[in-house]
Formats: sequence, C-alpha cells, structure tokens
Amino acid sequence: MADEGSAAPGWDTPGGLGPVSLERISLALLRTPFSARTWLAAASLVLSVLVGACFFAIAAVTLAAGAALAGIPGTAAARNALTVRLPARLTRFDRWRVPHLNGIDIGVRVPPDGGGRSLRPALYQLVRFPVAAALAVLSYVWWANSLLFLLLPLIRPTQLTIAVYSLKFGEIALTPGGLAAGVMLGVVMVFVGVQVVRAAAAADAALARAMLGPSRTSAEIARLTQARTMAVQAAESERRRIERDLHDGFQPRLVSLAAQIGLAVARFDRDPAAARSMLGQAHLEAKTALADLRGVIRGLHPPVLDERGLDAALSGLIIGCPVPVAVDVSLARRPDVTREAIAYFVAAEAITNISRHSRARKAAVTITDADGPLTIVVEDDGQGGATPVPGGGLAGLAARVAAVDGTLTVTSPPGGPTRIEAVLP
Repeated sequence: MADEGSAAPGWDTPGGLGPVSLERISLALLRTPFSARTWLAAASLVLSVLVGACFFAIAAVTLAAGAALAGIPGTAAARNALTVRLPARLTRFDRWRVPHLNGIDIGVRVPPDGGGRSLRPALYQLVRFPVAAALAVLSYVWWANSLLFLLLPLIRPTQLTIAVYSLKFGEIALTPGGLAAGVMLGVVMVFVGVQVVRAAAAADAALARAMLGPSRTSAEIARLTQARTMAVQAAESERRRIERDLHDGFQPRLVSLAAQIGLAVARFDRDPAAARSMLGQAHLEAKTALADLRGVIRGLHPPVLDERGLDAALSGLIIGCPVPVAVDVSLARRPDVTREAIAYFVAAEAITNISRHSRARKAAVTITDADGPLTIVVEDDGQGGATPVPGGGLAGLAARVAAVDGTLTVTSPPGGPTRIEAVLP
C-alpha cells in the first residue's frame, strides 16, 4: 500500500534542491551562530572544563588516598567511599549537563559492582578534564583567529605577523585588498567555527556517554529485564480479559439458561406447550453461548492455526471484517509454534483496530520470511493516530513481540496511513 504524500517538503525534483530549499539552507546557516543549540553547546564545553578541573583534582586525591589505604586492614569501606561512591556522586552533574545542554542521552546509571566498571566514574574524571581542555583550546584558538580577521579594518595594521605561539614564520604586508580578503576569511571562519564548537561539545558528550553509560552487558540485561516484565504484564492483562469475558458474559447467560430450564421443568406437567417453547428458547440460548465460547477459545489460540497455518487462520479471521483486507502470506518454511502464534495475534489485533477505529477503506496484511526474520506488516489507509498506550492492544502486542526479542514499530501520523510492522528474529 503506497504511502500518502511521498514527496518531501522543499524538494522540487528527486535529484535536486529547489529555490525554497536553498533559501531555507541559507537562512539556517545565517542563524546558526545565534541559535540556542550553539550557545548551549559552548556552555556545556565551558562547564565541562571548569567543573572538570575541580573534579579532576578531587578524583586524583581520592584515588591516591584509596591506593594508600589498600594495605591497611579494615579500610575497605573507606576505600570504596573514596574510589567508587564519591566519584559516582560527582558524575551527577554531568548526567544533568549532557542531556540538558547537548541533547544526548547518556543512558541508565551503571551501578558499582566491583572491578573495573566500579572505577569508571573516577577514571572519567581523570580523562575528561584534559580532553575537554584540549577541545576548548582548539575552539578558542579558532574563534580568536576568526575575530582577528574580522577586526582587521579596525586594527589597521600595516603588516601581519604569521606566528604560532612563540614561533614566527614571517611577516606579510596588508593592502586594502588584503584587508577585505581577511575579513571575508574571518566571516567564513566564524561559520565554520560554529561547527567546530558543536563538534567539540559533541566529542565531550560522547566521552561522557561512553564512560558513564551502560556497558553492552548491562544494556542487554536491562533489555531482557524489560522484555520479561512486558511479557508478564501481557500475560496478566490477557488473564484478566479472559476472566472478565467469562464473568461478565457467560456467567449471567448460563444463570439465565439454567433458570429457563428450571421454569420449563416446573411447567411441563401443567402447560406442556409453554414448557416446550421455553425449552426451545433455552436451546437457542445454549447455541449462542456455545458460539461465543468458541469465539473466546479462538481468540486464545485458534485451532485452525495449528491445523492449517497462518494463511488459513487469517483468511478465516478477515471474513467478518467490515474493511476489505488483502492477506499475503509468503513463507519459505512454517515458523515455530511460538512465533506463529505471535504473528497471528499481531495481525488479529491490528485487524480488530482497523475494523473498530481506523475508518479505512482498505487494508493489507503481509507476512514473509524472505529477509530471514519473520516479518508481519499490517497497513491501512484510515485516519491514523494509532499510538500504544499502557494496557491497550498495541502495548500488549509490543510485549508479546519483545518476549521473543522482536521489535514492533507503529507508524500512524494523524490523517494516516497506518503501518504496523513486527519483526520476529
């Protein structure tokens, strides 16, 4: 199903930029030195140098004190406080600075667990200051030279000494043309210097994320823990739904059915015709309850899915859908029972949402394993706006998919179209 509005704003042709785009780019470049992002990046770098100098001294002293206490019995708690806990507290400032000023997420805090990882905050304070200072010096030198070239007409020197620190490489005479060229070079260096400052701040933030963020192992543990929590929540939500359906739907119906049969038995001797009519009504009620019960069982796990696979199960599912749904199942081999069931419920929940909320004219379900993972894509041309909410159907699907290390992506801008893609490795 084709996406609506495939042309990107500002692109006149697929191969080139139109006048509007060039104008926007020019305005963006002119505004860059005055943008909040530039000033926040510069402030972050300056704060990293100033605070880093203080924290560098503290970390050096605490590590030295911890090393001095290493040979003294009974000082384990003191060493841990000096080398682990205090440096970890110092990183709270950078955990605030980097996200708020650089817009970079460091990630969850790595808990001290002994070994090399517990020393990462202290090592960060030792490494950060010289790195941040070098980046700040680079930015300062660039901007100092930029301002020098910009202010050449005000200084009006007759010659300019080319020097790097104390090493002089020669002198050149400045003519009016040379002054104009110097000013133009200064303007160019200002706009390039903005990117230098941003790159320096980004490098400083990247160092913080690398040394203070989670390691691959801890990130994988966090992901698996979240997946397990989501799976447990999905199972609990499903249990409550089944309990609610049985309690609110079938229990009153079965009570009514038992009452009708009881009344029919009581009237059978006095009014056989009325008793037969009541038994006939009870029979119809029993058939309806049985059909509803089969629907609940089918919602839990349809028997046709085990017997004939995804294509047959989905073909039977879309029969009652008011929106025309095209189903395309192309599998090189039948998936295992778990992934097959998850794929079915992803498609079933999406089709239910389409029939109830989308106001779509058509929809399509595509299931394939051509690229390796089992991929389920459900698309519709409805009104869009579908978002996973806690306790909702899409959140339950995300939990089911995460339980097998899969991913669920929902793309549903207001106005549509909607695309739900699940990838099961």
